Amino acid sequence: MPHIELHLHTKAGSADSSISVDTLGERAAEQETGGLLVTEHWRVWTEGERALFEDRWGVRVYPAIEATTDAGHFLVLGAEPGVTLPHDTTALLEHTRTRGHFVVWAHPFRHYFDGVHASARPPFEADLTPEELSHHPAFAMVDAIEVENAGSTERENALALEVGRILGKPLTAGSDAHDVEHIGARRLPVAAVPSALGELVELLRELSLEGI
Repeated sequence: MPHIELHLHTKAGSADSSISVDTLGERAAEQETGGLLVTEHWRVWTEGERALFEDRWGVRVYPAIEATTDAGHFLVLGAEPGVTLPHDTTALLEHTRTRGHFVVWAHPFRHYFDGVHASARPPFEADLTPEELSHHPAFAMVDAIEVENAGSTERENALALEVGRILGKPLTAGSDAHDVEHIGARRLPVAAVPSALGELVELLRELSLEGI
């Protein structure tokens, strides 16, 4: 069965990644991954870059970016190359909605249980129940929630899954790979590799808990 991998980064657009584009292509081809959602931190791969990658490695790449806001990180599928996105969460989600982009809240509870500085914590009060957490307004505006992230702790992922179950939204999994060792850490089995972004979005809209 073919697989796709969502949420990863390369040196071509993420300063904190050590993965070169060719290394990603080689490893994905070795793992027989059919499609990648490359979510760089500061740029969207151009159509030409994606075409060259697909021609060389036989692995499809879908246009996306990981946007950083005051509430965390959001994967914006369909973002255009060269775009500058708002850093305010409400402004970002209103912007993406008017353009028909599909948005996933990535690792929403990373550091929620840590004693880190408030600037590094997610935008939730401490010790809230999953039901209370689900009322955050951004959850109502996103299209899906990442509930399995290879860079998050089991406790963080479990909380995301509980909140996702309450909300009944599509749930996704991602490797969040920033180094070679994590490429392929989380993949989704699919009946067929989506041929274009629209097909990928339709697939994600239908994801259930059993698909994770």
